[in-house]
Amino acid sequence: MTRPTNRLAAALALGLAGAGAGCSHRAELHPAASDAAQKHELQVAGRTVTVELATTQSQRDLGLMHRTHLDSDAGMLFIFKDDQPRTFWMRNTFIPLDIVFLDADGTVQNVAHGEPLVETPGVNSLRAARMVLELNAGWSQEHGLKPGDKIAIPPALVSLGQE
Repeated sequence: MTRPTNRLAAALALGLAGAGAGCSHRAELHPAASDAAQKHELQVAGRTVTVELATTQSQRDLGLMHRTHLDSDAGMLFIFKDDQPRTFWMRNTFIPLDIVFLDADGTVQNVAHGEPLVETPGVNSLRAARMVLELNAGWSQEHGLKPGDKIAIPPALVSLGQE
């Protein structure tokens, strides 16, 4: 048997070993943020959604990469310092996602779909966006989230994308 040459290979091997041993929890290649200060609850389509924040460039670069699970009413809110056309991709992202592009006031522009492990950027906002909310694929349709809906994002959170 060859020895893993990097952390990703080691994490995959450990996760697969745990799954094969009847382990009841899902393996994660990198865990969700544990810092409660970086998790917030938002009302989205009449439901409470717990979001992790991605407010710095390094957090936005990592996003939900390398994860194998996202709870049903959970997501990640990417907050940027300005309004620009946004393009997302699914490199190293194992979870199929709804990618919801938001104006600075929380208005939904469009809901796009990210397919796992697609290396080419190509999930786009319709116009300049300030924020992006990632949810499990199908969440938006299941709960009726659509363009024109508004998500109340506290102004203090919007101002966090200032790195």
